[in-house]
Amino acid sequence: MTKKLYPVLVGVFLFFGVVFAMNTSQAGDAEDILKLKNEIIQKQNKSTLGVQEFLLCSKVLNYASFYPLPEDKIQRGTKLLLYYEPINWFTSVRDGRYEFYITQDVILETADGEELFNRESLLSMHYNTGKPVLDIYMTNDFGLGDLPAGKYRYIIVLHDQVSGKEFRKGIDFELVE
Repeated sequence: MTKKLYPVLVGVFLFFGVVFAMNTSQAGDAEDILKLKNEIIQKQNKSTLGVQEFLLCSKVLNYASFYPLPEDKIQRGTKLLLYYEPINWFTSVRDGRYEFYITQDVILETADGEELFNRESLLSMHYNTGKPVLDIYMTNDFGLGDLPAGKYRYIIVLHDQVSGKEFRKGIDFELVE
C-alpha cells in the first residue's frame, strides 16, 4: 500500500512546490513592478506639469480611446468635446498611500482675446489610493450655447493642488454653420 501511495504523495508535494514557487515568483514580480511605479512617480514629481493628446473630439470612450475631429471646426449649436492626458502631476506618497489632486479652470475667448467665459475649478480630480495611479485622462464637454459662427480659443488651466504647479494650454477652433 505504501508503494502505491508514494508516487501520489511525490506528485502532491511537487504540485504544491511548483504552486509555491509560482506564487513566490509572482509576489516578487509584483514587488518589482511596484518599485518601478514608485520610480516613475519620483521622476514625474521632478518633471514639469503638462498635457499630451490635447485634441478636440467627436467621441471619447476611455483612456487613449477617442475620435479626434478631422479639423478644428465645430457645428454651431453643438458642444466642444476636448480630450487630454495630464502628465507629471505631483503624487504624494505617505504610509503606503498615493495622493494627487488636480483642478482645472476653463476660459473661452474670441479670436481677438475677448473673454467670454471664465470658471475656476470647473473640474477636480482628487485621488487617495493604496496603489499608484500613473495614467489619467480628462474630458471637457462644453456647451457653446448661441455663440455666433467665428473663431474662438478654449483654454484650460491645470492646478496641481499638492505641488502648487500650474499649466495653461489653449486650442483654437472655429464655430461653423
